[in-house]
Amino acid sequence: MTGDFVTERGHFTLPTGVFANGNVPGERLSGAISRRSWRVMAGFTNTEALTEELSAQLSAQGYRIIFECDAELCGGFDFRFNTEVLPPPEMFVDLSDFRYLSALKDGPDGMSGAGVLVSRTAQAGMVQVIAVGPDVPGLAGNAGHDGTGAQATDDGTLSPPTETDSLRPDVVAAENIPQWLERTGHIVLSDLEFETGSSRLGPGPFQSLRALADYLKTNPARRIALVGHTDSEGSLEQNIELSRKRAEAVRQRLVEVLGVDIAQLEAQGVGFLSPIASNLTEEGRNANRRVEAVLLSTR
Repeated sequence: MTGDFVTERGHFTLPTGVFANGNVPGERLSGAISRRSWRVMAGFTNTEALTEELSAQLSAQGYRIIFECDAELCGGFDFRFNTEVLPPPEMFVDLSDFRYLSALKDGPDGMSGAGVLVSRTAQAGMVQVIAVGPDVPGLAGNAGHDGTGAQATDDGTLSPPTETDSLRPDVVAAENIPQWLERTGHIVLSDLEFETGSSRLGPGPFQSLRALADYLKTNPARRIALVGHTDSEGSLEQNIELSRKRAEAVRQRLVEVLGVDIAQLEAQGVGFLSPIASNLTEEGRNANRRVEAVLLSTR
């Protein structure tokens, strides 16, 4: 198990179709939410077989599969960055080899849903399960590949995280940014796109920035530090300057396009001094190239 986060009450939009017309269609569900991920080592063959196994686990628990797609047919890059994905090292996604399935279950206490994302690294399979509702399923922890899954309780469900685990910073859906920002203190703005080696921010629209702008305009006493990060290629001085310029580009977009008060924002860069993954792999370097929003004290 690589990630285990629980929210006692919240909302999750379960994907119900492929990316089209600028978004991924979905069904908004409410209730307790678990966000869990696993690295599958021994026994992993391919994403298709692993997805089939997890689909069978869901069906055995009374869920019905309502949507399934793979990589390019899902919408590729656009699908991946318009659905909620845990940050590396909790979850890695190969954009050329991933699968997604959504499932629903009717119960006496209401509707439950599960979104399952399956991908791979060069060495292992990767699984993410986001479950919402009164009946949160226990998946993958008892898959039996090599004993590295989550510890299960006597009733077969996954054991809950500690309070410390549940407060770890996270990449979250745009609609949940205000809640998680105030709870964890900082988040990764995971949908931003920069030109390679450049501080030029792509055209967007970026849902994370819209959500952050709405939050700041609703809470004018809040202040945010935008902090740029890079991988470890190049000198520290060059990377600090590049990361600062990327953070400044995000600040300008929030002020000039989305109408945020400039006094609520500052831009900083720390280069490669604060990695969230190993710089020895391409997946890790991709994860380390990011901009985070850090909640400061009220003014």
